[in-house]
Amino acid sequence: MKNFLLIPAIALVSWTAKGQYPFEKYPTPKYEHYNDWKTFDKSEKERKVHSTLTIPQFFTNGDTLSLQLTSFTDHWLENSIIRIFRNGIETQKLIENMAFVPHGLDTLRVADINGDGLQDIKIISAYMGSGTAAMNVRVIYLFQQSDTGFQKISFADKMSSNRKERDFDGDKNFEIITLNLIGYEGHSYWLFNLFNNQDAGLESVNNQHNYPILIQFLKHPNYEITNKISRDKMKSFALKFPDDYHAQ
Repeated sequence: MKNFLLIPAIALVSWTAKGQYPFEKYPTPKYEHYNDWKTFDKSEKERKVHSTLTIPQFFTNGDTLSLQLTSFTDHWLENSIIRIFRNGIETQKLIENMAFVPHGLDTLRVADINGDGLQDIKIISAYMGSGTAAMNVRVIYLFQQSDTGFQKISFADKMSSNRKERDFDGDKNFEIITLNLIGYEGHSYWLFNLFNNQDAGLESVNNQHNYPILIQFLKHPNYEITNKISRDKMKSFALKFPDDYHAQ
């Protein structure tokens, strides 16, 4: 049977309207928020654009962390650089294949997301599309390691505002919830998958929590798991990794 995708005009309204999805009953991380991004546009002379943000006393010993996101006009969508500085000294350089558009950068969030006692970083960068494509974002996690370095996890996702991680099982390693838009048997659905951060990167934890789930587009706000598809059938939509997943 051929699947196809229907995207009604009500899609964005349904997604952004106030309601509660099944996973929203679980605890969330306690974020600290930072949004003082500073832009250094050097596109004319150096063909690059920097976005920089500093977090005082980020590390347990009180050291300051600064992030610099750099995209290059010669290869705007590829090989952007994330530089990490500790007390003004560069300690790590990471690669990300997307353009960091300054006005597309969301608030930077800090919390212990994987329950190891160290502060982690979450960055959401928009692709700046239109229609449902306006929800296309890249989510970047920088998980702090015990050696003071960071593990970078990034993937493509859809969201209109920050989708908080949730602690389904009380282990303090918050589940990361991803979103896809799919079509099945003439209807369109939001598909939610669950992942945990482990030493090697993200791992699916769908089976532990009876996920993924599918929620149908309707002409009114809808937050209920569909009864048009069995929970066993929903398991066939499980993802091993999020879309365009990258670990470094």
